[in-house]
Amino acid sequence: MTDKKPELIICAVRGGAESRDTVSQAINLALENDARLTFLHVMDAEFLQYATIGPLSVVYNELVEMGNFAMMILRDRAQRRGVTEVDYVVREGDIHKQLLEFATATHGELLVMGRPTRSPGRNVFEAEELDTFTAELERTANIRVIQVAPTGRK
Repeated sequence: MTDKKPELIICAVRGGAESRDTVSQAINLALENDARLTFLHVMDAEFLQYATIGPLSVVYNELVEMGNFAMMILRDRAQRRGVTEVDYVVREGDIHKQLLEFATATHGELLVMGRPTRSPGRNVFEAEELDTFTAELERTANIRVIQVAPTGRK
């Protein structure tokens, strides 16, 4: 990793309200560095392996469509703020694997991602696990990772 200005910033988002600060930070960094910004959303279909009825695949397809729509909104938000090169990618599969593969394949210099919060739902990463994964990402994909903790606003 170097300290040069990033040309490509990747912003990994789940899409919930707690992603607001992560998205804002990524947009600010793209503007400050005149960098390309790519939003990345990974859909984990783990629940489908437990499906015994067909309608779950219909629900999953709807979730993919919602993911695409949310990313289109984020792209529009970044463009309205002045980011000239912005796009998004929606991938399916294990979040760990997809983040690592995407960061490596794109040669992004900076990855902005949210830090887990205590919530009633299950987090993809626990705090310690995220730190270990972040170190692996930085080492393997040669990318700097910024973790953004939500401010708690509603």
